[in-house]
Amino acid sequence: MMALPYLIIIPLFGVFSMPIVSLAGKKAKEAWAVLISGATLAVGSWVFYQVYENGTILYTLGAKSPLGQGVDFPIRIVWEVDLFGALMVLMVTLVSFMAVVYSTGYMRHDTGLDKYYTLILILELGMLGIAITGDLFNFYVFLEIMSIASYALVAFRNDTWEGIEAGIKYMFAGSLASSLVLLGITLLYGQYGTLTMGYLAVKLAQNPTVTAKVALALFIAGLLFKSGASPVHMWLADAHPAAPSSISAMLSGLVIKIGGLYALARIAFSIYGASISRETVGWVIIIFACITLIVGNAMAVIQTDMKRLLAYSSVGQVGYILLGLGIGLAAYGSHTGEVALAGAIYHTFNHALMKALLFLIAGAVIHQLGTRNLNELSGLAKTMPKTTFTFLIGAAAIVGMPPLNGFASKWLIYESSALFNPVLGAIAIIGTAFCTAAYVRVLYTFFGRPGEKVLEAKDPEASMLWPMIILAIAIIVMGLFPWQISNRVMIPAARALENQLAYVATLIGGG
Repeated sequence: MMALPYLIIIPLFGVFSMPIVSLAGKKAKEAWAVLISGATLAVGSWVFYQVYENGTILYTLGAKSPLGQGVDFPIRIVWEVDLFGALMVLMVTLVSFMAVVYSTGYMRHDTGLDKYYTLILILELGMLGIAITGDLFNFYVFLEIMSIASYALVAFRNDTWEGIEAGIKYMFAGSLASSLVLLGITLLYGQYGTLTMGYLAVKLAQNPTVTAKVALALFIAGLLFKSGASPVHMWLADAHPAAPSSISAMLSGLVIKIGGLYALARIAFSIYGASISRETVGWVIIIFACITLIVGNAMAVIQTDMKRLLAYSSVGQVGYILLGLGIGLAAYGSHTGEVALAGAIYHTFNHALMKALLFLIAGAVIHQLGTRNLNELSGLAKTMPKTTFTFLIGAAAIVGMPPLNGFASKWLIYESSALFNPVLGAIAIIGTAFCTAAYVRVLYTFFGRPGEKVLEAKDPEASMLWPMIILAIAIIVMGLFPWQISNRVMIPAARALENQLAYVATLIGGG
């Protein structure tokens, strides 16, 4: 019954077997990557269903229980998945599968595809590991697996200086962030002698030391870096445009969420929850959130490169998620805090779909026209109508127009921020005004008079078009049932994250 280990086993098997499969030719590589990521999606969906129906799942590696023989505290590595973690698993497996299917058409003219598909599966593996681990050292190992794969994929097209420069810049920024996280983990281990998250929470509550607070500061700094929050967002604007578009979709849709925002939420709530001044930490995150959502969205307005515009827009959307997370901490225990946290989780999932779609569209445009300069893309709506229609849906959703999925999650964040502090509500609205301006500009270009270059373009082939259409449909369907999804999935996910006692009890009870 226990499907959880297969989340790691299947992609790992895919990675190690790829060199052998690739001997059978190009088609075999593509089919194998699609099969492996499809199977991982099936397992991810099953895990989400199990957690949704039965509550938190605990899996101990190599034993029946995490507790040692004759002792009542955990000594083994565990995977612990609550509803928040399960939702992230579903998000990662879905978007990764779409990116792999899209790659079969998009990457056709590239060489070294066995390496490409191996790296994309390693990237998915790392993100899934982060989402399910209940152990801080394991978290770090998976964080590094994810990071190294993403550095390599950003620089995958190493025939251009842009790719190499962006890859190196990303690697420097990412390594610095990882070092801060590792230092935080080291301090906690030195202080408490354990790295199991649930047990660390118990130790911290019994004896909150200054060292633990220093470790938290290091975690926040490192993970804000990883999530591309302002003022440490400079690597993101280079990395995302330089990467192949299928990878940009995963970087923007998944990597900054799982490696940054999810990890920050998990550490702040599940480990530190009861042992810190939640209000102080919440306000620190809120301040970064406000800077991020204004800077990111404002910078998006002035871009002429389509992928840079989308990358800065991602910075802006990270600001909204951080705002929800910060208010969730600062107003912990109140209805406002719960709504804010639900909004943050909801927007994390929504943004993964929206931004993956928009980057896949950018890839289709580059693939057909060979340029991402908005000044050369006038009149695209006439020659690439399906692509333009999906872009219209993605842009409307990210701006927050009803009846699309972005409306509900942004509404929860607006509502809670206005209730918590009206100034924050106003800042959130200003950020959205910038965001709207950026996307209206792109649409204005698409519906303009066609240039010579654009007249020869056409919609991409089916393997690229279908992932875009499926993501657009998902955005519309989620937009039609916003409050049902919010009440049945997102609010319970927020409660699961807030409920530190249940997280600890699952572990100490041994499952």
